[in-house]
Amino acid sequence: METITVQVGGLLLCLLAALKLLPSKSKGYILENKVVHARLLPVDSKHAFVYPTICLLVPLDALEKRELDLCGGVVFGYGGLWGRLTGLRPTPYLTTLKGTIRHKLEGVLSSHGFEKEDLDDAWMMTMPSFLGFEGINPLTVYFCYKPNGVFWLTVLEVHNTFGENHVYILEVGKNEETPPKGFDHQWAFRRAFHVSPFNDRPSSAPPLPAVRVHLHLDNPADPASPGPLKLTALLKPESARPLSTVALLSTLARYPLGLLLAFPRILYNAYILHYQKRLDVFIRPEPKPSWGTTGRIGGVKWLPEGIFDAYARRRNEAFLSQRVEETNTTVRLVAGDPLAPEMIFTPRISEKNAEELIIRYTTPKFFSILFSAPSAKHALLMGSTSEALFTVSDEDIFLRVYRPLASSLPMSRRQRLRANPIPFSISFVIPNQHPLDASGNKLISYAILWVMQTMDDVESAIFRFLKARTVHDNEPWYREQWQRAGNAPVKRVYELGSVRSLV
Repeated sequence: METITVQVGGLLLCLLAALKLLPSKSKGYILENKVVHARLLPVDSKHAFVYPTICLLVPLDALEKRELDLCGGVVFGYGGLWGRLTGLRPTPYLTTLKGTIRHKLEGVLSSHGFEKEDLDDAWMMTMPSFLGFEGINPLTVYFCYKPNGVFWLTVLEVHNTFGENHVYILEVGKNEETPPKGFDHQWAFRRAFHVSPFNDRPSSAPPLPAVRVHLHLDNPADPASPGPLKLTALLKPESARPLSTVALLSTLARYPLGLLLAFPRILYNAYILHYQKRLDVFIRPEPKPSWGTTGRIGGVKWLPEGIFDAYARRRNEAFLSQRVEETNTTVRLVAGDPLAPEMIFTPRISEKNAEELIIRYTTPKFFSILFSAPSAKHALLMGSTSEALFTVSDEDIFLRVYRPLASSLPMSRRQRLRANPIPFSISFVIPNQHPLDASGNKLISYAILWVMQTMDDVESAIFRFLKARTVHDNEPWYREQWQRAGNAPVKRVYELGSVRSLV
C-alpha cells in the first residue's frame, strides 16, 4: 500500500474569518491557482504539467444562509444548478444523503468519531458549477474550526472520474509530522482510494491556503517510513479576491473555460501517460468497504447499482426469502457502502439450532456474480477468493444455502450460457439447474445473461481496437476474471442427472 503525505499551509485568511476579524464584504474569496503535477516513477514514464485553475474559498455558514449570493443568485448562488452563471449545491459533495453541505459534513465527522458540536464553521475550497455544468472536482478541502477560531481539522474530499468520493480527515496535533518551510501542517497516511488510472505558502499578505500531496511507494527496508517519491501534486493559490459580482465576472472573463477544463485535462494527460509514456492502466478497484477502513479514512460516495446488478439482487432476495425457511438459516447481507441498508432474511419460525450466514460485499456486482456464476462454488472462487469482492462468515453454510435443488432435468440453456466463459482449469461440477432460476421469467434471465457477456466481450474488443493496455492480471472482463480464478488444468465436469460426463 502506498503512502500519502499531505502538507497544508497559509491558513491565516481562514483563521481571521473564523475569528470574525475580516470585514463583512470578505465572507468569501475567489482563488486563482497554479496546479502542478509531477510523476517521477517509473522513471521511463516521468511526466509533469502545470496549469491555472480558479476556485472559491467560502464559509459554509454564510454560503448556506445565502449571504454570498450575487445579483439575487444569478451570478453566483447556492442550492440550485440552473438559472445562474456559477453556483454550489449539496448534491455533488460528500455523501448521497439529503441535506446541506454542512449537514453532510457533520454526518461524515460523526461517523469517524468526532463530535459535530465541536464544529463552529468550515471553509470550503472547491470549484463551482458554470452555466449548469458541474465539472469534476478532483479535490475539495474543508478547513474546519472550533469556536473561537481554533483550527481543528482538514478534510480532504477526493473525487475520481468514476463518480466516487473518498475522505481523509486530518486532525491538528494528531499523527502530524514536522512540515517543511512554507507549510503549517503535515500528515502521512496509507492510500485507500483509487484516483488515477496510473496510479510553500507566499510570505506576502494575504496568506493563501495551499495543499501539497506526495505519493510514496512502500519502503521494504523500513515499513514505518515512506519509500521513493512516486508522484507529487500542488494546489497553490496565487491570488485571492473577495467574492463579489465584479471580481467574479472579471475572473471568468480572464479564464472563460477555466471551470470546464478539469476533465479534458485529465483525459489529455492520461493519453500522454498511456500512449506516449507507455504506462499501463490500472482498472478501478472497488472502494475500501466501511468495515475495512479504520481511523479517519473512508469512502463516502459509491457508484449506484447498475440495472443488471439490480435485477440479480431482486432474484437473490426472492430466493433467500424462501430459502431461509427451508434451511432454518438467517442470512445477513452487509454492503461496503455505509449508506446501503443491511438486508436480513430470517425464517418465520426459527429453531434453536438455527444458523447464521453473514455476507459482506464491496460492490453490487456481488449479486451479478451470484446470478451469472454456474454454482455457489464458482461464485465463491471467483468473487471471494480471486477478486475479493465479497466475504462469507462460513463457506459451508454459504454452499448449503445456495445449493441448487436436485433435478433430473437436462442442463438448462441458462446454465450452458453461464458455463460458457468458465475455463477448463476450473473443475467444479456445474449443476443442471441454478438456484436463482427457480423463479422468474426464463427468457428474461437468459437475455440478461447473454447481454452481460456480450457487453463484456464488446468492451474488451474496444480496448484491443484502441490498443489500450491494462496491467497484467488486472483485466476487468468476465472471461479474464475466470482465467485468474482457474487452477490446475483439469477437465470441466457437467452433472447430467445421475450420470456424469466429461466435456
